[in-house]
Amino acid sequence: MVSIEKNKQNPIFKNIDWIMIGTVLFLNVLGLLAVRSVSVHLNQPSLFKKQLIASIIGLCCMIVIMLIDYNVIKLLCLPVYIGTIFLLIYVLISGVGLEETGTKGWIDLGPASFQPSELGKVTFAIVAAVFLERIKQGNGGLNYLWLGLTSVSLVGLVLLQPDFGTSVVYVFMLVCMIFIFGIKYRIILITLGIGLISLPILWFSVLEKVFDQYQINRILSFLNPDAYARTTDYQIRMAIRYIGSGMLTGVEKGTEKAARNVPVVESDSIFAVIGEEWGFIGAVLVITLFVFFLLRCLYISRYAKDKFGAYVVIGLMAMFLFHFVENIGMNLRMLPVTGIPLPFISYGGTYMIVCYIAVGIIVSISMRRQRPMFEA
Repeated sequence: MVSIEKNKQNPIFKNIDWIMIGTVLFLNVLGLLAVRSVSVHLNQPSLFKKQLIASIIGLCCMIVIMLIDYNVIKLLCLPVYIGTIFLLIYVLISGVGLEETGTKGWIDLGPASFQPSELGKVTFAIVAAVFLERIKQGNGGLNYLWLGLTSVSLVGLVLLQPDFGTSVVYVFMLVCMIFIFGIKYRIILITLGIGLISLPILWFSVLEKVFDQYQINRILSFLNPDAYARTTDYQIRMAIRYIGSGMLTGVEKGTEKAARNVPVVESDSIFAVIGEEWGFIGAVLVITLFVFFLLRCLYISRYAKDKFGAYVVIGLMAMFLFHFVENIGMNLRMLPVTGIPLPFISYGGTYMIVCYIAVGIIVSISMRRQRPMFEA
């Protein structure tokens, strides 16, 4: 009887999703090994040290957040949204960025930098989930307007940096959340049809005037790689070359070259290091872990206690899904190149911490789910 009473008093801790946490930690360890290899080959030990510190900070954030009832996060959605908007505006005024692309998306903090648009993805999932839940409960009207205004404001500020790749992530998250919310397939098909028909018109009348030349070159190099073999497509050519060189189990120790020859290998093209050093088996392992992680997110969303929890999990899962598919897809020339990192694997302190924050929210929702996991 005593043990039963104790279990009743602490049901939340019994429901910690150790499988989800274990999968994330496994991915993080693989990422640290890949970044360490790059730092050794480039003789830049700071890469690994910063990634390790970011991983530890992210892990601490995850633990704290998962122990907090996610409804507290729901109550704080307004100040979180206002804070994110402030940071996105500040970065447009005083931000730093890449000279190559002209993007001003980082806040300089001295020894480190912070990218508000990454934190904005979590904010976006929370805010959109709040309004979608209200609409689902029959409180439409102004909530449709607020959903549109908050979405446009976040996406618009990211586009002004300009960071097209990240803004697409926001849009993809919203589309997935709306799909789970419930929308007729006819509307989806009509929207897709209009989008495909209007694409040529947008390209010649809008995109060429709005996008920077490097963004246009990325799209053109995807459509005609041979014409950009020595410029925009060079990174992908090298990535494919070294991914293939790993064959089944990877190259011999000490003969790795991807870390030295592939541009932006520590972040955008980290999958080239995995393919070369660990071979087909290592690449499949990483992909399998990601697929399992995403399926776990779907399971947690399915058994969430309320609609808000379900929508948040779907939004964050969509973020991970887009990063996973886009990063690996662009390294295999299946998708156009964007500066999208591979979750828990690529170098990048801000995104590593944000990924752990997102997982902390997902686990918090899982711990307070509708019914115990694995219940018959």
